Amino acid sequence: MEQLKMRRDASPASKAIFPAGYSIRSFRPGDEDAWCRCCIDGELGLLECSKAQFDKIMTCDPCVKLENIYLLTAPDGNIAGTITYQSGHANDEGYIHMVGLAKSYWGKRLSLPLVNYAVAKIIEDNNTHIFLTTDDWRLAGIKTYLNAGFIPITDNDEMTTRWQNVRQKLM
Repeated sequence: MEQLKMRRDASPASKAIFPAGYSIRSFRPGDEDAWCRCCIDGELGLLECSKAQFDKIMTCDPCVKLENIYLLTAPDGNIAGTITYQSGHANDEGYIHMVGLAKSYWGKRLSLPLVNYAVAKIIEDNNTHIFLTTDDWRLAGIKTYLNAGFIPITDNDEMTTRWQNVRQKLM
């Protein structure tokens, strides 16, 4: 089934304010396992955690620049989450990709600042449109995206119905 789509314009994002002790940085070689763990825990469909899997999904994708793979570091030094921004899908468009938090960091209000950080980076790189895809059952993620200024794309009857169902579940 086709994923749900959301978009956002390049109006300024809310400042990405992380809880005390958390910081964000770009990917560095050696981060592959931590990135995979966040994606597995984030239920992104990743079943294997390895450098080879990371390379297959990220390094081999011409739309992914390693400096646009962001990792959220927790006060304990572990990687708490990840978000990637892809470019090159279309002119002046950034794409939010592979957003995941390690399970031990769920419920700590980390997702919205993570998304806001990526949105700010996309805008900083002079993109005027921001796009993402998600799944109907990712209600917490959808709520975060809505709070970050994304709006559903309802370009056909099926999508309109699916978004109506999501909105009912969010109430």
